[in-house]
Amino acid sequence: MRIDKVHIKSAFKNLNDFVIDIDENAWETVLLGLNATGKSNFLEALVIIFRDLDLIYNHKRKVKKHEFDFYVKYECRGHHIEIDLNGGKYSFKVNGKAETTKVTQNIEHYLPKHVFIYYSGISDRLADLYIPHQKLYYDEIIKSGARITQFDTIRRIFLAQNIHASFALIAFYMFQEDHSDETLTFLREELKINEFGSALFMLKQPKWVRPKNKKAVLWGAEGLVRNFLDDLLEYSFAPIQHKARVEVSYKRAETQDRLYLFIPDGETFSQLVESKYTNKISLFNALESIHISDMLHDVKIKVQKEGVDGELAMAELSEGEKQLLTVLGLLKFTKDEESLILLDEPDTHLNPMWKWKFLDYLDRVVKRKENTQIIFCSHDPLVIGNLKKNQVQIFKKNEEGKTEAFNPYMSPREMSVSKILTSELFGIPSLMSKKLEDLLNQKRFLQAKLVQGELSEIERKEFERLKTYFDRIGFNEETADSRYNQFLRLTSEKEAFTKRKYTKEEAEELDRIAKEVLDEILREEKTK
Repeated sequence: MRIDKVHIKSAFKNLNDFVIDIDENAWETVLLGLNATGKSNFLEALVIIFRDLDLIYNHKRKVKKHEFDFYVKYECRGHHIEIDLNGGKYSFKVNGKAETTKVTQNIEHYLPKHVFIYYSGISDRLADLYIPHQKLYYDEIIKSGARITQFDTIRRIFLAQNIHASFALIAFYMFQEDHSDETLTFLREELKINEFGSALFMLKQPKWVRPKNKKAVLWGAEGLVRNFLDDLLEYSFAPIQHKARVEVSYKRAETQDRLYLFIPDGETFSQLVESKYTNKISLFNALESIHISDMLHDVKIKVQKEGVDGELAMAELSEGEKQLLTVLGLLKFTKDEESLILLDEPDTHLNPMWKWKFLDYLDRVVKRKENTQIIFCSHDPLVIGNLKKNQVQIFKKNEEGKTEAFNPYMSPREMSVSKILTSELFGIPSLMSKKLEDLLNQKRFLQAKLVQGELSEIERKEFERLKTYFDRIGFNEETADSRYNQFLRLTSEKEAFTKRKYTKEEAEELDRIAKEVLDEILREEKTK
């Protein structure tokens, strides 16, 4: 699955007549740009495109109203596919030939196997897009005849949520053949998690329970979730029933029936798994069935962590640790061939070292297939430092306020972090604070007047004060480049460089002055 080109033809949020040409040969593409330029909206549009195609032609569901017209071109399973939606009517091309009937009757062959979604914000913007597929999946798992063997793959549209970090951790540790793989090596080396400890499943009476089933075992649950909870009951230590008074809001509290199932150690959990489950995906789906069925109040996983006396609860991990575990853990389950992975700021809570290693983690830990594509948004230069320019799309509004997407002139891998920040990729005017740069420019201006013998007594005292300050903080503005030192000296004679306003007009004026200074330096060198 590799997207090549997308055209959002009619308005979708702040994207209107928006065209993006992605390098389909790149494994990952990063979207950069200021807030409100449409990066997240573009990811939402991709989810909607493939969600609706799957609902209409695979699940025979009607879409009340298409949110926007679009054109998308992508490669999937060896075919070049073009889909055009105009006024609610689809048309399809395969390898340049109109093939609408062929595609609609065999849609499974022309859609990505998975569309994996991760959003780091607190909004439900992507979760809302996921509801139709979650409802379809829920309807299947609650059927009385549902068995775990029917759910041995992750569903097509999958949204990663915080709770999934715990499920992924359990699934990885419960299969012994995985203890030598990159995932557990990563857990040991990066997160310092050495072993699975215990698990406490805190169940609650679901909202769907019927009055006659309120006192029934597991509130009358059926299907996949009932099978899994029966297994948990069999292996749990002293199940406890409890009535909890819960504050639903600041206005209202309610009494909730609770059931606590405690698995005391990894060995007990392994016995459960070995008797019922053949692979980690089926176990993960069984675990998630409790969450989807509105029966899970919380799950408290404890792990053995290096440097910690005893066990540490997952809730006590840092936000960065949980984010890394959620993203990388879930990607292990959705790394199948022909997948589309959409990540909205997956690096938000990571420390600088983990940001710097993030793309390496995707390669080493996830081991994604060559025909899987990752598109993600970021605001961090450390994450993108190893990318080529064809892997970067800059989102920017033009003078008419319309969002455009384009590749940068230079590859991030050809720049230092500081240069990335001040390039078109991020456009920061200076790596120094505005206050420090103003002081430095003032010192340079006074130094230029000192050399020319034009310094007043008041200005001399100010210069000495600034010089003492910069010496104290260890700031050295001299370089080994004599031409650059001459450039600094000559530009410092221009008062325009003294106090910066960081406006577009000022930048153009400073560029003009800098060019005059460079021309003067070159003229002097020619006369020597």
